[in-house]
Amino acid sequence: MTEQEQSVTNGIATVSYQAGNDGRQQLISGDMWQPVNIVNRQAWDAIEKQIQHTREKIHRGSWSCLRYYMVINHMDTGLLAKYSNQLRIVVYLHTLPLFFKRLGTGTLQKYADIFDVTVEDLQQGKLRAPVYGTEQGEEHAAC
Repeated sequence: MTEQEQSVTNGIATVSYQAGNDGRQQLISGDMWQPVNIVNRQAWDAIEKQIQHTREKIHRGSWSCLRYYMVINHMDTGLLAKYSNQLRIVVYLHTLPLFFKRLGTGTLQKYADIFDVTVEDLQQGKLRAPVYGTEQGEEHAAC
């Protein structure tokens, strides 16, 4: 730490700012990353719950495996529609098993390329574990 940095931080290695009694920002010592870590953990927990919910809906036959790949890639129908150059309503319909089963190879290939899976994975309903996830292997579901 330079002399100028030490004068600003009063020699504190980790610097956080907090509003003082007078409303002005002041330097405080402490672990400034703890709140960030807590928020990140809560966000990942919410994502894991959403993934589990999606798997359950797929197993019940309410959604196609396309919905799972959208969730693990943090996409909604609008974003996937932009990536696949399709209308949002068309992508939404593809998340429903009735319409998904009728998709041609070209459309499946488009989705496979976007999600980095094979057309066979989509056709067979294989749910590949997310790259960032802690789970190993793959799970199968009927699309």
